[in-house]
Amino acid sequence: MEYDYTKDVDAALPNADILAKTGNVAGAVESLNTLEKQSRLGSDMKSNARVVQHMVQMCFDGKQWDLLNETILALSKKRLLIKVAIARMIYVEVERARLTSYVVKKLEAQGKLEEAATMLLELQVETYGSMEVKERVEFLLEQMRLSVAREDYVRASIIAKKISTKFFTKEPVEDQVQNLKLKFYELMITVGLHNNNYLDVCRHYRAIQETPKILGDLEKNKMALKCAVIYVLLAPHGNEQWDLVHRLVQMRDLESILEYKKFLELFINQEIISWTELGKTYQALLRVGTPANPATGIFDDSANGNKRWEDLHVRVGEHNLRMVSKYYTQITFDRLAELLDFPVAEMEQFLCNLIVNGMIPNAKIDRPNRIVNLKAKKAHVDHLDQWADNVRRLTDTLNKVSHLILKEEMVHKNLEQVSAIH
Repeated sequence: MEYDYTKDVDAALPNADILAKTGNVAGAVESLNTLEKQSRLGSDMKSNARVVQHMVQMCFDGKQWDLLNETILALSKKRLLIKVAIARMIYVEVERARLTSYVVKKLEAQGKLEEAATMLLELQVETYGSMEVKERVEFLLEQMRLSVAREDYVRASIIAKKISTKFFTKEPVEDQVQNLKLKFYELMITVGLHNNNYLDVCRHYRAIQETPKILGDLEKNKMALKCAVIYVLLAPHGNEQWDLVHRLVQMRDLESILEYKKFLELFINQEIISWTELGKTYQALLRVGTPANPATGIFDDSANGNKRWEDLHVRVGEHNLRMVSKYYTQITFDRLAELLDFPVAEMEQFLCNLIVNGMIPNAKIDRPNRIVNLKAKKAHVDHLDQWADNVRRLTDTLNKVSHLILKEEMVHKNLEQVSAIH
């Protein structure tokens, strides 16, 4: 049942102010709790809004920050999160988000990462229409960072989709926006590496490399290009990967790191790559680096670095197998192991994995005879098309022969008539 508490509020607020001025802010806030509850339960939203705002204002004016935080949290729980300042529908979502950000930073500094992440992730800032886009992106990036910090990569990926990359390319590109772009793609790289999605990681490094701030720094530009080259080669072969390889090799900036360009061209050339020779030529460059070309850290001595080096070995094997399938329809185990630069046992396991993964679906292993059949099996439609093509060519040939015979007969007949006249 609705009830008007205006007179009660008019009388209680000055008394609370007097009590707050004596230094007893907590007592002043406590004196309004009962009236706040009565006005809320009595559905007098106008009076309730005045009381709530006055409680918060007293804490703020008295610089009682801990009490302010406790009061806001208590009021929030009573209303299932602050959405509006009740009566006049005054939205305080932006202020709440900023205040929550301060609390989160304090909790993170105290080492309470899980609590800080949970509090910040409760904010649905993407729905805050009154918040500027730049500030909204900052909040979303902080949510991504905390999600990555607590290894919640699925949530980080979901949050990333709420950020439009068009925001980073709007003209004019401000320095602060460039910093946000770099932070976004660094977090995306972390997520991509966790999921072993090397092709996406390559795209992220390309986006970093195309940032004006990075283009103006020669060393950072080179490092981003190196990482893009390596990760595109670590990605499984496919149409998108192959297209990206050709786009990279045509980049003019790649001329500044010729060793990496030559390394990339190895996978474009339709030739077998010797893993042993590749290790002799490029292992030191890729894993340790040189004074002119520092290493990227992708193939360091860590567990992840060693795993990526093994992934590179697999990609070389896949490339070599594609080259072998161009020239062989059948090949023995020993010869294939020699060409792939694998021991026979490892080659067989490697080949089985590629067949199961669909990389070479038409290959068949004849284990008793130790032969690999690489010839693709034609579909029935292909057989019919080939038969129809053969028939067409046969009829064309017969027509041509028939025409030549008739022509020859006409020539001889004409010659006989001329000779008979003379």
